[in-house]
Amino acid sequence: MATQDPVIYVIADGEKGRFLRLEGSQLRTIENFDLHKGSDAAKDVGSIKAAHTNPKEQLKAHFTKDLATHINKAAQDSNIEGIFLVAPAQALHDIREHLDKPTTKKLFKTLTKDLTNTSDHDLLKHLDRPETGWPELAPV
Repeated sequence: MATQDPVIYVIADGEKGRFLRLEGSQLRTIENFDLHKGSDAAKDVGSIKAAHTNPKEQLKAHFTKDLATHINKAAQDSNIEGIFLVAPAQALHDIREHLDKPTTKKLFKTLTKDLTNTSDHDLLKHLDRPETGWPELAPV
């Protein structure tokens, strides 16, 4: 039986996110999050409007907070040893701002890049695997 990679890869922006796991030599999405498809942020739009602020930016901020809550919950799993977070600068900042201390300790790498529209198959070539300390994978 193959051992499961102890890392969750989180690819996100202010409107979409997904959790991935390495299976063999391929990253596979295990959970999707979308601001416009069932996110708590989209449901709460009426309650988060504040004066003199852009509602779209408020939704994104609420979404990244909600996503951070999901990351915090996933990090509680004792089989998860690390979290690799990839997001554009503002989303990365907003997500990290809401991570709890135990989750932050598991966050071993961040990458400031928007890879939300990159397919699972193409993601590994964007991630610096040798820096993680894991053996390099042969090209697929």
